[in-house]
Amino acid sequence: MKDGDEEGPVNKTNIERITNGIFAFTMTLLIRNLAVPDTATLTGEALAYAVVKYALDIAVYLFVFLVLAIGWVMIFRVYRNIVAVDLGFVTRVFAALLFVVFLPVTSQLDVAIDSPIGGIFSQINLGLLGIMTWLLFRYAVRHPALRNPRLKDPKILRSMNREYLVMPGLSAIALVFSGLNVVPAGFVYLAAPLLLWFLMGRDGLDR
Repeated sequence: MKDGDEEGPVNKTNIERITNGIFAFTMTLLIRNLAVPDTATLTGEALAYAVVKYALDIAVYLFVFLVLAIGWVMIFRVYRNIVAVDLGFVTRVFAALLFVVFLPVTSQLDVAIDSPIGGIFSQINLGLLGIMTWLLFRYAVRHPALRNPRLKDPKILRSMNREYLVMPGLSAIALVFSGLNVVPAGFVYLAAPLLLWFLMGRDGLDR
């Protein structure tokens, strides 16, 4: 199904639109978890606790927003390098988007068990999102009818493959740190923007 075809209800443009919508909805939904404390009625230790908790909630929001932004960039990097979609591709897109939708839930589960920044539930969620995004990229690469001709270059493909393994790799490291009681292990995800900036600047795709 090439973009613009009238052969069916799904085309590349529609997939891009629903992806944008789900990411935008999820990023907006995150803000609902930021409840401003009523500091006017609190004093002493209660006030200090409320302020610290609110600061922690903001940190969780920024963390989840960051990883969602990275996920959005990586998925659209696939879209940018394909010319068509098929049912196998669409299925993988929705599998990836499922893990996007669940990220606010898993982050709140981690807060509930006092593991606020990328705790065990978020790590599993992010790991699965990273794996599904990588599988989406690999599917596009292995189907010549879908991919842009520039994806034929083996050097570019190897570089991009490394890029799509960044998030699953960081998730694995975070899980190991959790097993070693390194708190909060989720801070390893902060390396993702730097790693991706470095790798993307050298893959030759944007030249």
